[in-house]
Amino acid sequence: MAVVGFISEKGGVGKTTACYHVAVALHRYHNKSVLVIDADYQRGGITGRLFPELIEDFRRGTLPDVTLFSKFQHLYSASLFDPTVTIRTASVGVDAIVADTRLAHVTTDKLPSTNNIFSNNLSLLNHLKVIREVIDNLNNRYDYVLIDSHPEISDVLRSIIYASDYCVSPVKLDLQSSVGVPTVVSEIGTVNKDVALMKSTIDNTLTYRPTLFAGAMGMMAREYRGTPKQTEADEMRRLRSTGTVFSAYVTEGDGIRKAAQERLPVYDISGANADKQSLQFRQLTTEFLTKCP
Repeated sequence: MAVVGFISEKGGVGKTTACYHVAVALHRYHNKSVLVIDADYQRGGITGRLFPELIEDFRRGTLPDVTLFSKFQHLYSASLFDPTVTIRTASVGVDAIVADTRLAHVTTDKLPSTNNIFSNNLSLLNHLKVIREVIDNLNNRYDYVLIDSHPEISDVLRSIIYASDYCVSPVKLDLQSSVGVPTVVSEIGTVNKDVALMKSTIDNTLTYRPTLFAGAMGMMAREYRGTPKQTEADEMRRLRSTGTVFSAYVTEGDGIRKAAQERLPVYDISGANADKQSLQFRQLTTEFLTKCP
């Protein structure tokens, strides 16, 4: 079971669109069992796409499900931790843990504090481990677990990084959007270093494989005669200087917009542009399998 976090410091770069379409493609075209964890507590884009009947419940904060928020709440209330959550199955064949607006209030500042430094640091470690413990409780039921995140550096994002074997960063190919990639790469490194320190000082039995950055994914690219325009090509070269970049990319177009409007994957939308973007997402997913095995 591979766990992959879709993370970005900036919103509006196609992160949720990429996570959703890769999840569907993994199941539909590669026969993989997939769980999507929607941890974007502001938009809940994947939740709305998979379960439109929950949109109003999400907006009101009255979801009937047991979500990730309640798992963090166990720590804040010093109650017994139970990793069980509600898992729904969507019509496109993937399972999901839905988003919860209350995740916006997750912070290590709410952890019970003591005069014991060791106990306090152990609480910080347990906070990092929440999402991973939920996933481990699934007993390798899935080939892939994809986590969609809210676009900011937060304690929830740190827990996502800890839980992930790999992280990818969808990015719009312009300078304003792509400058956030080094930030998320740095945050992955920070979490890995923090866990290594915690393992040596708090729990030397801790099993943790450092999270790897699998690459930036070019989204909403513009083309000229079948190749990225000069500005996009320049941005991809700049990104390669900071780390790995997927060779496959997805162009801007009406296919994805129409798919979002109809709450369908672009694979189920007709039209030349949709066909093109469908092929691009399938190519991106094939490459994803090699980078996040």
